[in-house]
Amino acid sequence: MPEFNAALFNSTLFGGGAGLPAGLTPRQVGQGLLYPALRKAQVTIGPGRTPSPAQFQDAIDELNRLTGSLNCDRLNIYSIARLELPLDPVKASYTIGLSPDPFIAADFPVERPHGIESANILVDGGLPYPLAIATDLQWANRAQPILNSIPEVLYNDRAYPISTLHFYGQPASGLALELFVWTLVPAFATVTDVVLLPPGFEDALVLNLAVRLAPHFQRDAVPPDVRRDAQLSLMRLQSINAPRPIAELGFGCGCGDFDIYSGR
Repeated sequence: MPEFNAALFNSTLFGGGAGLPAGLTPRQVGQGLLYPALRKAQVTIGPGRTPSPAQFQDAIDELNRLTGSLNCDRLNIYSIARLELPLDPVKASYTIGLSPDPFIAADFPVERPHGIESANILVDGGLPYPLAIATDLQWANRAQPILNSIPEVLYNDRAYPISTLHFYGQPASGLALELFVWTLVPAFATVTDVVLLPPGFEDALVLNLAVRLAPHFQRDAVPPDVRRDAQLSLMRLQSINAPRPIAELGFGCGCGDFDIYSGR
């Protein structure tokens, strides 16, 4: 999972970049997220009092648990990223992800997709052929595939930290895989990491972190207004992040009619 610090800021997720528009304020994790959450949880009493290193460490650990939980729900995902991956050499499955072991390398050394919204096979320099994304049950009951073809189905086994992408039908030479994957809320390494958050995410992280920190530091209760605001902040994010389904109008490539059980 990406981490935001001085070296990575302006080059990775959450819209970093040189020449920020007016009104966009990068935040340091310690003062921008952890300090206000500790104050709202009534752990740090009194304005301007710096939390201890141990309090900061507990808070950043809890923040990473919070972001990990948020990343499990599509309604908290603010953006979909596009990946284009060449299918070379030709084979029926490819590994994807980043391993902490330097001796283990995936075919696609990029962040493991936590969620795949859609996928295509790209042929002839970019012409997309949609892939159906199989469930575990569908893949377990698949029919015998056709070799050296344009695959019609993709199955992600979701192993961690490196997962395997399996194709129904071995790809022919010269194809590429196009993935549309969830852009995750990042993890943080130190209190000096710098982050630029989309609208609403700073409020949601601070408030929901405060709700988690109060019992963590044995505070009697989270103030009711903080708990209410934490719930409302997530509802606002989810209202704007919710996928908007498009009705099927009865035309297109017909790929949705593919039956993985029969291979037809």
